[in-house]
Amino acid sequence: TFDDGRESNYTVGAPMLESMGTRSLFFVVPEFVGLTAQNARDFYYSRIDIRGLAPSECGEQWTPMTPDQLADLTRRGHSIGNHTLSHVSLAGLSPSDLERQIGTSAAKISSWVQKSVEAFAWPNSWNAIKREAWDLIRKTHRFCFSPCPGTTNCSEDSPHLIWRTEIEAYYSDSEYRFMYSGLIDQIWAGKRRRLGTMLKT
Repeated sequence: TFDDGRESNYTVGAPMLESMGTRSLFFVVPEFVGLTAQNARDFYYSRIDIRGLAPSECGEQWTPMTPDQLADLTRRGHSIGNHTLSHVSLAGLSPSDLERQIGTSAAKISSWVQKSVEAFAWPNSWNAIKREAWDLIRKTHRFCFSPCPGTTNCSEDSPHLIWRTEIEAYYSDSEYRFMYSGLIDQIWAGKRRRLGTMLKT
């Protein structure tokens, strides 16, 4: 999976995966998609990459895909998922704002790719969600991807919730090795249990 909808996902990530005979799931932020120049840069560093780093002058870092590129990825067998309308925490939103961030966002993506949007991934932290958001996600999407590392246990976990391990381009070699070792799964086990309890029906 790839988050946010940067153009490099289209120009680099997708062709690389296709060369190996596989496809991916791209979670995009509709209010970011299609922005250009300074607007794209400002959105990226105020909403998506909020680490407080000095903004890069390299457009590859913050240039988003276009709706046409999303449609092309879909034609090539990739899937497009919903990463909220504007990359916000779902934890403190009103019902109307939740509908906008989840439902309106999915409708916008669907209009671009001409397919229903089955997958959702909430941004930011593992607990940037609340029960009301989870209920709406389950009504409008088939699967929900969490920012919690781990392996999904089909006998214990919700069939709608999928854990995933985050990998960033700026990680050091040792960080990559640690994340792929599986040790991170054990460290996050308590948070997965808390999240599962919070979202349990």
